[in-house]
Amino acid sequence: MTKTIITLRTTTAFLGATMLAACGGGGGVASNGSTAPPVAAPAPTPSPSPAPAPVPSTGYTPTAEYLSSKPLVGMKAQTAYGKGLTGKGVTIAVIDSGIDLPNPEFAGRISADSKSFDATYARCGTCAPETISFGLQDVQGHGTGTASVAAAAANSSGIQGVAPGATILALKVAAPNLDAVTATSTLTEGGLNGSAIPAALNHAVDKGAFVITMSINGSFAPGAATEARAAMDRVRSSNMLVIESVRNFAGDSHRSQISESLVGTDLANKDWFLFGIRVNSSFQAHPDNGSPGALADRTLAVVADGIEVTRIGGGTELVTGNSLAAPAIAGAAAILKEYWPQLGGKEISRILLDTAKDLGAPGVDQIYGVGLLDLENALKPKTALVPDATYAAASTAARSLVFSGAFGSSDGAARWAGFAGQTVAIDQYGRDFAVDIGAAGHATPAQSFSLYGTLAAPTPAWTPIPLNQAGAMNWTNRNVGPHAATVTGPRAFGFRASEHVVVSGQVGGAIETSGLVSGSLLRPLGIATYGSTFTVQSSRWTLATSHATQQRRGASSRTQRTVLTTPIGVALGVTTTREIGSALGLTGLGDYAIRGADSTFASVGWNGKLAGFRLTAEAIAGRTIVDARIARLSFEPIISTGFRFQADHRLLGGFTSLGLTAPLRVDRAPVSFAAPSGFDLSARAITDVIRRFDLAPNARELDLELGWTKVMHQTRVAVGAAYGANAGNQRGATNAAAWMRLSTAF
Repeated sequence: MTKTIITLRTTTAFLGATMLAACGGGGGVASNGSTAPPVAAPAPTPSPSPAPAPVPSTGYTPTAEYLSSKPLVGMKAQTAYGKGLTGKGVTIAVIDSGIDLPNPEFAGRISADSKSFDATYARCGTCAPETISFGLQDVQGHGTGTASVAAAAANSSGIQGVAPGATILALKVAAPNLDAVTATSTLTEGGLNGSAIPAALNHAVDKGAFVITMSINGSFAPGAATEARAAMDRVRSSNMLVIESVRNFAGDSHRSQISESLVGTDLANKDWFLFGIRVNSSFQAHPDNGSPGALADRTLAVVADGIEVTRIGGGTELVTGNSLAAPAIAGAAAILKEYWPQLGGKEISRILLDTAKDLGAPGVDQIYGVGLLDLENALKPKTALVPDATYAAASTAARSLVFSGAFGSSDGAARWAGFAGQTVAIDQYGRDFAVDIGAAGHATPAQSFSLYGTLAAPTPAWTPIPLNQAGAMNWTNRNVGPHAATVTGPRAFGFRASEHVVVSGQVGGAIETSGLVSGSLLRPLGIATYGSTFTVQSSRWTLATSHATQQRRGASSRTQRTVLTTPIGVALGVTTTREIGSALGLTGLGDYAIRGADSTFASVGWNGKLAGFRLTAEAIAGRTIVDARIARLSFEPIISTGFRFQADHRLLGGFTSLGLTAPLRVDRAPVSFAAPSGFDLSARAITDVIRRFDLAPNARELDLELGWTKVMHQTRVAVGAAYGANAGNQRGATNAAAWMRLSTAF
């Protein structure tokens, strides 16, 4: 490889349009339009930059060619290459001095629509105008250098452009060199022809280029300025993007310059325009940089100071200048366009600006604009989501379903992963990302056995309310006599309203319990089961009503329970639950938020004696209507069931108890999910596929319990053990508990 260190500068004053190529470290234009003497500015020795580490998530390891291409390193382009992005299929128009046609860095990627535009000139003030045509082949080197920064091949030779797979539409706007010209002299190229820029812009629009880069500064003559604004209006209507470099010497690069003619004094076209400004490898601005003026908020910094570019005839040369910033930005825009072809110049420029790394003073400034172009950050989703009808904003991490024990806890989350699978998410810019929404499933911990009832049970002792004494009361925490309601808990009461009517109640106790440690049939739901109960017993008929409320982890529930027990021991119950923010304990976040649910449970039970055993049995079935937040996730009615059985018998002077409990679990939970599966580019809308599945767990928890209790005077002894199979309705999960309790009254 041949390497030459130069400072590249091209200037011309031509046909009332003063043009200055943005490469180079000095030179300027005098107020009379003549070219001022250039100021020597040797290319600085670049600061060494550390080699970037491989990107494990993308599998890309930077090559030697990548590391020698400092604009790529500065913008962290390796993430794009790890995704296989090269700008392929995207056309970058380069308005400059042409291109080195046989150069292998551009082989097979120079568009057949590339064109050299004629220049009209006069050899003297009184000479007739002439037209001259220059071939597309670059003879000045400026166009080849800028094109290489945008799109030089990744061929393990020389340097690599930001978009090494992009198509290059080379648009040559060379001017003749009029220095010491005579009536018969042969004209050569020298500088760029500003009056051809409007025609080049129109040609780029006509040929479907997405991004146009031009490293040219100066001002248009009045007629050319009008034509340039009209051409830029076409860029806007086509949603393309124009990128220009700021100039290489102090002063406003916008006011009364090319960019103002394009964007307009009203800045109407600014959303389709970007400025590029150079920094070195340490992200420090060059002291000779011009300023972006009113377009500071449309300006991106790029490592373009002391970098290698491709030269005519092969090899590379070390160059410094703002000319190299614009094509680097154009390459980054092409990368994003390849990845999201539905986006236009307005959207992609906004992404590049919003994701830039702030440099210098906080915020937008005249030295760094909005900051350093960060292609790695630009490829990341910003407030991504699976939308409904609009591009709403919600964090990807805040989208999930959280499964309760009724749905199988972690098994439920795993089934959701299999059902939901891959889909797409759209971020605030309209970009679609592949998302595994099934991975957003979580589980609440499966609830274990509760020893609360066993450990908190009062010492059993009979304290009858005297018969035939209406109004007699009992405020103790003990049972209230034969044929009376059992009152437990620290705040219990009972009184006899008449000889056959006993009224009792409690506050702060469980509204649905059994003598088993497996506890309430409603246990897996995590809903309200502790509250107050009011009971009326008359002639062996008992009517109990209960109410409980609960607030937990952003969800709330309210439970009402009514149970009628007949003289023959049959108990009929109805339980209703209103949940806010959950459905049978299932909760959702973000796009899967559940507003709430209404459940109705019917239960039937029996309590009586048979063959020396005291038997208790109960079965419960429920129907739940879910109110989901959005239409994408819709539930049919959920059916749930549970049961329990307990047998007590005298043994060794006490009572032994054998229990079997199946806490409530979901038996049927059909769900329809409108899963986003793609993005319609023409309609800019999500395309869906309907996925139907059942969230019911594939296992049922069964709890087996054995216990023994003996009461001696004021002392109670209790021992027991319990084993749960498929704990939390998760196949293969187990749960176990053992206890011993000694209590006495004083």
